[in-house]
Amino acid sequence: MMDFNGRGYQAAGRWLVEDSGLTFNEIKEIRNMATRKVNVLYKKFINDVRIGSDDGFSDVTWQTVANGFQSFHSCTAESLTEMYDENRYTESFAYAFYIVDEIEEEQFAANQFLKRERAMKRIEEMRRFGGGFDQKLIAAFEHADNGNKRKLAVGFPELFEHLVD
Repeated sequence: MMDFNGRGYQAAGRWLVEDSGLTFNEIKEIRNMATRKVNVLYKKFINDVRIGSDDGFSDVTWQTVANGFQSFHSCTAESLTEMYDENRYTESFAYAFYIVDEIEEEQFAANQFLKRERAMKRIEEMRRFGGGFDQKLIAAFEHADNGNKRKLAVGFPELFEHLVD
């Protein structure tokens, strides 16, 4: 249903994320399974195909996976070489999964933002309601240079690790 060959990699990737009904973990598993299948083809045929470039070999192995079960299980070094020579492949199927990487990066950034926000909220609570040590520690962090902020983050990671680079 992803119809990579009909839609192209961008539309296939969007379909996978927006319309497939799969969870993000299921989508990642599809990407991982496709990558494993490409690796199997690579190891099986790398020394036997007559393709002029690594990029071309990558494209035809990804295309073979995109073509489905029968194509994957019946391919030979000769059929991969013919696919390449006859230009019977499209942009790499791997590109359809770039959207997964983009989502992972967005999730990571969002998680970092939330951790930073929680740390800031905790520090504000300590500033207002904490004891003398807590308040002095926060004041020291706020006035420290970047090197000393990192040292405080190492010593008190629950407070400061998300506030330094």
